[in-house]
Amino acid sequence: MISPRTLPALLLAAVLLVPMAAPTSAAPPGRAPATEAAVVVPTQWQISGSGFGHGVGMSQYGAKHLADEGWSARQILAHYYAGTTYDAVPDTQQVAVSLEQSVAQSRLVGRATASGGGTLTLTAGSRTVSAPGGATVVVTRSGSSVVASCSSCSWAPLTGSRITVTTWAARTDLEVSGSLYRYGRLVLTPSAGSGVHAVLWVRLHDEYLDQIREVPWSWPSSALQAQAAAARAYAMRKISGGLRPECACHVTDTVADQVFHPVPTGGELAAWPRWQAAVRATGSSSTGYVPRYGGQVVEALYSSSNGGWSLDGGEVFGAARPYLRSRYDPASLGAENPYRSWTRTISQSSLAAAFGLPDVVRLDLSDRATGHAVATARATSSGGTTATLTGVALRQALGLPSTALRRADARTSGAGAPGLAVAIARSVPTSATSVVLASQYEQDALHALVAQPLAGTLDAPLLLTGRRGLGSATTAELDRRGSRVRTAYVVGGPTTVEDGVLRALRSRGLVVVRLGGSDVDSVAAAVLQQISARRTVRAVAVTTTTGRSAGAAFSGTARRLREPVVVAGSTQLPWRTRAAVGRAGVTSAHLLGGIAHVSEAVEDSLTGAGLSTVRLPGDDDAEVAGRVGEHFVRSVGGTEVVLAPAGSARVLHRAVAGGLGEVVLVGAAPLPGATAAALQRAPSWTRVRAVGTTQEVPTAWLWAARES
Repeated sequence: MISPRTLPALLLAAVLLVPMAAPTSAAPPGRAPATEAAVVVPTQWQISGSGFGHGVGMSQYGAKHLADEGWSARQILAHYYAGTTYDAVPDTQQVAVSLEQSVAQSRLVGRATASGGGTLTLTAGSRTVSAPGGATVVVTRSGSSVVASCSSCSWAPLTGSRITVTTWAARTDLEVSGSLYRYGRLVLTPSAGSGVHAVLWVRLHDEYLDQIREVPWSWPSSALQAQAAAARAYAMRKISGGLRPECACHVTDTVADQVFHPVPTGGELAAWPRWQAAVRATGSSSTGYVPRYGGQVVEALYSSSNGGWSLDGGEVFGAARPYLRSRYDPASLGAENPYRSWTRTISQSSLAAAFGLPDVVRLDLSDRATGHAVATARATSSGGTTATLTGVALRQALGLPSTALRRADARTSGAGAPGLAVAIARSVPTSATSVVLASQYEQDALHALVAQPLAGTLDAPLLLTGRRGLGSATTAELDRRGSRVRTAYVVGGPTTVEDGVLRALRSRGLVVVRLGGSDVDSVAAAVLQQISARRTVRAVAVTTTTGRSAGAAFSGTARRLREPVVVAGSTQLPWRTRAAVGRAGVTSAHLLGGIAHVSEAVEDSLTGAGLSTVRLPGDDDAEVAGRVGEHFVRSVGGTEVVLAPAGSARVLHRAVAGGLGEVVLVGAAPLPGATAAALQRAPSWTRVRAVGTTQEVPTAWLWAARES
């Protein structure tokens, strides 16, 4: 079993961000094809998840959390082992614990704990010898026998098919290769190879259970009692199965079975009585509590934590048990659990080797078992070859803590579009000296999209305003930012944002700069001019009024890369925008969407003007967003991706969502294939952030994205 005390430290490594290219398509006669990015193979992947261990049965950290909430051991065990009872049963059986397997030699020393102690008694067949306290006995293999030698003893080497070592437990501890044990008898036998097995035979009731180290003994009493009952049941099932030939034992002393450690010392010794009390919860010297199903002791599997759902035993181990069923278990993700979330950096070579592929450019983890763990993982190489592994096999191959692989999640929401803009603005430091304001109405959503790269250039928040007034949410955010804000850029002319709003801003002591007039052409041109005055602009993104719904997901990329967004007509850029593009020295353009969004005529006009073009095609919002995400993931950077709703009624929502400066993808039910593909091709995204309320971005969408 997995012990929380043996969990390794979390390793959080650096992220390498790698894009995937859009597939190329043939260009119509007479026109050069739009440029497409080449496929880039990631050098490493970030894989995130939750939980530690196989996840079947009891979660140890979950048991602690429930105990902290006042649950009894009976209730905890019934929660994790469905339909079971909590019963006292006889537990005086002998259990054989493997201390060493197939070792070249086993070194034994008797250590006195009281006057007259320290002697070891060794027996092979009819011969018995003694080694005084402190003398080292070395047991090795000779043919089909084991041989005990002691250079400081008077007796000749002891040889036999087995050697049994006993002590006076009240006065002697037995040291086995440096570890001290107080109880039982040690049996040494030849292993199947050329080594020696060292197996300690102890009584289950106390001698074995007293030295189980599966959880800290400082945990609540009911959690300790639940652990003791599970450990007892686990051992009883192993005893009933007989000795295992590979170790001549019932159980090993490691996490492969249950952690069985030497006699406690130091601070651990002070806590030992708490654990012993849990072991002896029945108050009897010959019985102990176990969970039973239908009157039979259960196979009480457990692990450190399960990632929020216990897993079905049949799906993990191939043998179904009615009491080992998957169930929701939020207790396993309590704050005390260091593995409630984790991230591992996996090299490209390791991931490719696990799947037997030359490389991996897409990792699909969407096939899930009952408990939301990965059932089957599918990898795709740069050459298009696919290969699969079970979740269990993937965990083993990569050394992952669990099979509950999923991205972390977060949510940012606000009341209406202005409230959402304010919530997102909280991510912009209050040291910002400027704010950018755009219209809060859906019909003006292109203004918010055009405004994002300016806000990024100024390191300023994008806020929304009404036509005649700032609105309470925006006013409150300006109040919070106080006098540090000195300039307000209003994106849109008087028909969009009336002069009264500007007067209100000036009354706050702000310098107000209005950008644009009555049409979006003038707005885009004015914003481009502001950006180019502050930085070199080599590329612009191109959308249209008809393609605005698809293009809106460019907002986060536009803000992070500070790439201006211009709005084309049906055949070309309007004259003001063309002039601004020329003055800025723009050399390339990203076309947001397919030809239904940005026409071939617009593309021809751009290439005719000497600009290179990259089309990011798609038939709908999700496809365009996915293509944008795949194309820009390396450039945008970051470990987080934004999930926003699709649809022509949510264009403003997606434009505002870009204020976080992350790639924006589109959610829907079911999760769009293009969205899933973008997530699966991005080896750096370890968190999905829903932008909007649970009505706007339902939890089911968020979970689908997390588990894609």
